[in-house]
Amino acid sequence: MKDSRSFPRKKIDGEVEIFINGGIFLGGLKDISEGGLSVTTSTPYEVGYEMFLSVKLAEALERVNALAEVVWVHPTEATLHPTGMGLKFLALTEEDFYKLEKILEMA
Repeated sequence: MKDSRSFPRKKIDGEVEIFINGGIFLGGLKDISEGGLSVTTSTPYEVGYEMFLSVKLAEALERVNALAEVVWVHPTEATLHPTGMGLKFLALTEEDFYKLEKILEMA
């Protein structure tokens, strides 16, 4: 099966803080690329939902902050995949994009 992603994903340990409606929800980072990331979380959101997030990678001292959109979901009843969601980056500052590029180069 051919992978149709635009950017290669890197498996990197880290945590993701998701900021929604004044609350902060935590997730685990599964993988990340220049285009987005996948997150394990007990509360995935619906496809199309936009959120602000902050990614802390195990190897990096700084966080990468971005606006992202949910593009796929593995619900809690999924048997072959952990519960979670795929997020596409909608907006990163130039500084955050630079941090992300450097992290991906080192991985």
